[in-house]
Amino acid sequence: MSEEPNEVIKSMWEELRKTITVETAIGKPIEIEDKTLIPIFETGFGAGGGGGKGKEKEGQGYGAGGGGGIKPVALVAVFRGIPGPEGLRVLSLKPSGAIEKIVGEALPVVMDKIKEMKEGKEGKKAEEIK
Repeated sequence: MSEEPNEVIKSMWEELRKTITVETAIGKPIEIEDKTLIPIFETGFGAGGGGGKGKEKEGQGYGAGGGGGIKPVALVAVFRGIPGPEGLRVLSLKPSGAIEKIVGEALPVVMDKIKEMKEGKEGKKAEEIK
């Protein structure tokens, strides 16, 4: 190879830079009936490189590598004819995690139990006053 290690790494980063754009994270709008759907993507890229020289007659070695990924995480729905924030919805495509399950399922049950206990104590206090 006639290229210097720094040139190979620089070239790799330039190509990655062309890939990492706003258009990569925000997809092309899709028109469906009375709404426009805009896909939102999570992107991740990484790269690295290294090199070194051996002894005087053994030459040198270097390498570079990279990788990346893109996955859909949400859809933004814009409804025609509905002005303001009411005409906009964000739909998550990520699977629910433990916190979302706790908030969505367990928290209402806990709040009901607290309410029952509070009502029970208030009922006892009212009986004691009589």
